[in-house]
Amino acid sequence: MVASKGNTLDSKVSARFGHSSYFLVINPETMEYDSFAGIADDESQHIGRFLSQDIKKVIVGNIGPSSYREVTSYGCAVYLCRNMPVLEAVKKVTSGDIPLLKEPTLKKSIHSARKEGQDEFREEIRRGKGMGKGMGKGMGKGMKGGKGGG
Repeated sequence: MVASKGNTLDSKVSARFGHSSYFLVINPETMEYDSFAGIADDESQHIGRFLSQDIKKVIVGNIGPSSYREVTSYGCAVYLCRNMPVLEAVKKVTSGDIPLLKEPTLKKSIHSARKEGQDEFREEIRRGKGMGKGMGKGMGKGMKGGKGGG
């Protein structure tokens, strides 16, 4: 199974595992695959719904500790394949070019990191310390002359 940004083998491996846009379940011998929509941020369903399909290998661009524990609890091996198309990642994992990932790539899940950031922001506001991290410093990424677009 590959966490993917798109629903084809040409799509890039997703940098975010738990809430990847798509999950591709691929037969590495035939390269036939099924594409499944990912799990939305507000969904309570877990990745286990995919892992119960006799999946042995999972390819990720990043993985947090809770997802890593869940994936490995199903007996799956995890492989890190950043910035490459799904097809290339599958071929590299199948040929043994990518080593087994022995621990999560992130120390905290994106959810807990986001929550901590929100708590820090709220504390700064409570203490009257400006607008929070990175706020009020320029016009934002991709903005030109105050007009939308990049």
